[in-house]
Amino acid sequence: FRSNSQPSAEPATIETKAAMDGKFFGAEKFNPRLIMTQIVVMQSLFWFCLCLLTACADFVIGEPQSASQLFNCRSYTWDTRAGLTLAVCLWATALLMACSLRFVVERAKKCLDFVSTYHFFHFVATCFAAGCPNSRQWWAIQLIALLMAVFLGEYMCMMAETKTIKLGSKARQSKAALQQVVVDDADI
Repeated sequence: FRSNSQPSAEPATIETKAAMDGKFFGAEKFNPRLIMTQIVVMQSLFWFCLCLLTACADFVIGEPQSASQLFNCRSYTWDTRAGLTLAVCLWATALLMACSLRFVVERAKKCLDFVSTYHFFHFVATCFAAGCPNSRQWWAIQLIALLMAVFLGEYMCMMAETKTIKLGSKARQSKAALQQVVVDDADI
Protein backbone atom coordinates (compact mmCIF):
# COMPACT_ATOMS: atom_id res chain seq x y z
CA PHE A 1 0.00 0.00 0.00
CA ARG A 2 1.42 3.37 -1.06
CA SER A 3 0.60 6.62 0.60
CA ASN A 4 0.02 9.71 -1.52
CA SER A 5 2.99 11.49 0.06
CA GLN A 6 5.52 9.03 -1.37
CA PRO A 7 6.62 9.48 -4.99
CA SER A 8 5.74 6.45 -7.09
CA ALA A 9 8.13 4.90 -9.59
CA GLU A 10 6.44 4.06 -12.87
CA PRO A 11 7.75 0.97 -14.73
CA ALA A 12 8.29 3.10 -17.83
CA THR A 13 10.53 5.42 -15.77
CA ILE A 14 12.68 2.53 -14.65
CA GLU A 15 12.94 1.20 -18.22
CA THR A 16 13.78 4.66 -19.49
CA LYS A 17 16.49 5.13 -16.87
CA ALA A 18 17.96 1.68 -17.58
CA ALA A 19 18.08 2.33 -21.30
CA MET A 20 19.49 5.85 -21.37
CA ASP A 21 22.73 4.97 -23.12
CA GLY A 22 21.42 2.18 -25.33
CA LYS A 23 18.38 1.02 -27.21
CA PHE A 24 16.01 -0.92 -24.96
CA PHE A 25 14.39 -3.87 -26.74
CA GLY A 26 11.75 -4.97 -24.27
CA ALA A 27 8.15 -5.90 -24.62
CA GLU A 28 6.53 -3.75 -27.27
CA LYS A 29 2.95 -2.60 -27.28
CA PHE A 30 0.88 -3.02 -30.43
CA ASN A 31 0.98 0.29 -32.27
CA PRO A 32 -0.93 0.14 -35.59
CA ARG A 33 -0.06 3.73 -36.52
CA LEU A 34 3.67 2.97 -36.23
CA ILE A 35 3.30 -0.24 -38.26
CA MET A 36 1.35 1.52 -41.03
CA THR A 37 3.91 4.32 -41.12
CA GLN A 38 6.74 1.80 -41.40
CA ILE A 39 4.93 -0.02 -44.23
CA VAL A 40 4.38 3.23 -46.14
CA VAL A 41 8.00 4.29 -45.63
CA MET A 42 9.38 0.91 -46.73
CA GLN A 43 7.08 0.73 -49.79
CA SER A 44 7.96 4.28 -50.81
CA LEU A 45 11.68 3.62 -50.37
CA PHE A 46 11.40 0.40 -52.37
CA TRP A 47 9.75 2.02 -55.38
CA PHE A 48 11.88 5.18 -55.13
CA CYS A 49 15.16 3.21 -55.07
CA LEU A 50 14.00 0.86 -57.82
CA CYS A 51 12.90 3.76 -60.04
CA LEU A 52 16.08 5.74 -59.40
CA LEU A 53 18.46 2.83 -60.01
CA THR A 54 16.54 1.69 -63.09
CA ALA A 55 16.47 5.20 -64.57
CA CYS A 56 20.22 5.58 -64.04
CA ALA A 57 20.96 2.13 -65.47
CA ASP A 58 18.69 2.70 -68.49
CA PHE A 59 20.48 5.99 -69.14
CA VAL A 60 23.90 4.32 -68.95
CA ILE A 61 23.05 1.42 -71.28
CA GLY A 62 21.01 3.59 -73.65
CA GLU A 63 17.61 1.99 -73.08
CA PRO A 64 14.43 4.08 -73.14
CA GLN A 65 13.34 5.07 -69.64
CA SER A 66 9.89 3.90 -68.64
CA ALA A 67 8.22 3.28 -65.30
CA SER A 68 6.00 0.65 -66.92
CA GLN A 69 8.93 -1.77 -67.16
CA LEU A 70 8.96 -2.01 -63.36
CA PHE A 71 5.47 -3.52 -63.39
CA ASN A 72 5.77 -5.65 -66.52
CA CYS A 73 6.58 -9.23 -65.60
CA ARG A 74 8.05 -9.89 -69.06
CA SER A 75 10.66 -7.16 -68.51
CA TYR A 76 12.36 -9.08 -65.70
CA THR A 77 14.54 -11.57 -67.54
CA TRP A 78 18.18 -12.47 -67.88
CA ASP A 79 17.79 -13.20 -71.60
CA THR A 80 18.13 -9.55 -72.67
CA ARG A 81 20.47 -6.78 -71.63
CA ALA A 82 17.56 -4.56 -70.56
CA GLY A 83 15.98 -7.38 -68.53
CA LEU A 84 19.25 -8.28 -66.86
CA THR A 85 19.82 -4.62 -66.04
CA LEU A 86 16.36 -4.44 -64.46
CA ALA A 87 17.10 -7.59 -62.42
CA VAL A 88 20.42 -6.17 -61.21
CA CYS A 89 18.66 -2.92 -60.26
CA LEU A 90 16.11 -4.90 -58.25
CA TRP A 91 18.92 -6.77 -56.48
CA ALA A 92 20.75 -3.50 -55.76
CA THR A 93 17.47 -2.14 -54.41
CA ALA A 94 17.28 -5.19 -52.13
CA LEU A 95 20.68 -4.24 -50.68
CA LEU A 96 19.54 -0.67 -50.06
CA MET A 97 16.31 -1.91 -48.52
CA ALA A 98 18.28 -4.15 -46.15
CA CYS A 99 20.13 -1.06 -44.94
CA SER A 100 16.89 0.87 -44.52
CA LEU A 101 15.38 -1.99 -42.49
CA ARG A 102 18.06 -1.31 -39.90
CA PHE A 103 16.76 2.23 -39.35
CA VAL A 104 13.03 1.97 -40.14
CA VAL A 105 12.10 -1.42 -38.67
CA GLU A 106 15.01 -1.87 -36.21
CA ARG A 107 14.08 -5.44 -35.25
CA ALA A 108 15.46 -8.59 -36.86
CA LYS A 109 12.30 -10.56 -36.16
CA LYS A 110 10.23 -8.09 -38.22
CA CYS A 111 12.42 -8.01 -41.35
CA LEU A 112 10.69 -10.91 -43.12
CA ASP A 113 7.28 -9.35 -42.47
CA PHE A 114 8.17 -5.95 -43.91
CA VAL A 115 10.13 -7.25 -46.90
CA SER A 116 7.32 -9.67 -47.75
CA THR A 117 4.82 -6.83 -47.45
CA TYR A 118 6.49 -4.50 -49.91
CA HIS A 119 7.14 -7.37 -52.33
CA PHE A 120 3.48 -8.38 -52.03
CA PHE A 121 2.36 -4.85 -52.93
CA HIS A 122 4.79 -4.89 -55.86
CA PHE A 123 3.25 -8.20 -56.97
CA VAL A 124 -0.27 -6.72 -56.73
CA ALA A 125 0.78 -3.67 -58.75
CA THR A 126 2.35 -5.97 -61.36
CA CYS A 127 -0.87 -8.02 -61.55
CA PHE A 128 -2.91 -4.85 -62.14
CA ALA A 129 -0.47 -3.50 -64.73
CA ALA A 130 0.38 -6.61 -66.76
CA GLY A 131 -1.52 -9.56 -65.35
CA CYS A 132 -0.37 -12.26 -63.01
CA PRO A 133 3.31 -13.06 -63.57
CA ASN A 134 3.71 -16.48 -65.16
CA SER A 135 7.40 -16.24 -65.98
CA ARG A 136 9.70 -18.37 -63.87
CA GLN A 137 12.44 -15.78 -64.36
CA TRP A 138 10.25 -13.06 -62.80
CA TRP A 139 9.57 -15.25 -59.77
CA ALA A 140 13.24 -16.23 -59.44
CA ILE A 141 14.46 -12.62 -59.69
CA GLN A 142 11.88 -11.47 -57.12
CA LEU A 143 12.68 -14.35 -54.75
CA ILE A 144 16.41 -13.62 -54.90
CA ALA A 145 15.73 -9.94 -54.12
CA LEU A 146 13.42 -10.87 -51.24
CA LEU A 147 15.93 -13.29 -49.70
CA MET A 148 18.80 -10.80 -50.06
CA ALA A 149 16.85 -8.07 -48.27
CA VAL A 150 15.60 -10.39 -45.52
CA PHE A 151 18.90 -12.05 -44.66
CA LEU A 152 21.05 -8.94 -44.88
CA GLY A 153 18.42 -6.85 -43.08
CA GLU A 154 18.13 -9.41 -40.27
CA TYR A 155 21.91 -9.53 -39.95
CA MET A 156 22.19 -5.74 -39.73
CA CYS A 157 19.35 -5.50 -37.22
CA MET A 158 20.84 -8.28 -35.08
CA MET A 159 24.18 -6.49 -35.04
CA ALA A 160 22.42 -3.32 -33.85
CA GLU A 161 20.35 -5.20 -31.26
CA THR A 162 23.38 -6.93 -29.76
CA LYS A 163 25.59 -3.85 -29.73
CA THR A 164 27.08 -3.32 -26.31
CA ILE A 165 25.76 -0.47 -24.24
CA LYS A 166 28.51 2.01 -23.35
CA LEU A 167 28.89 2.67 -19.67
CA GLY A 168 30.15 6.19 -19.24
CA SER A 169 29.40 9.17 -17.03
CA LYS A 170 25.78 9.33 -18.19
CA ALA A 171 25.35 5.65 -17.43
CA ARG A 172 26.72 6.17 -13.91
CA GLN A 173 24.30 9.05 -13.37
CA SER A 174 21.34 7.04 -14.64
CA LYS A 175 22.45 4.05 -12.52
CA ALA A 176 22.54 6.28 -9.44
CA ALA A 177 19.07 7.62 -10.29
CA LEU A 178 17.78 4.08 -10.78
CA GLN A 179 19.25 2.99 -7.45
CA GLN A 180 17.58 5.96 -5.78
CA VAL A 181 14.22 4.88 -7.23
CA VAL A 182 14.80 1.34 -5.96
CA VAL A 183 15.79 2.65 -2.50
CA ASP A 184 12.70 4.88 -2.40
CA ASP A 185 10.50 1.88 -3.24
CA ALA A 186 12.21 -0.24 -0.57
CA ASP A 187 11.45 2.38 2.08
CA ILE A 188 7.74 2.09 1.42
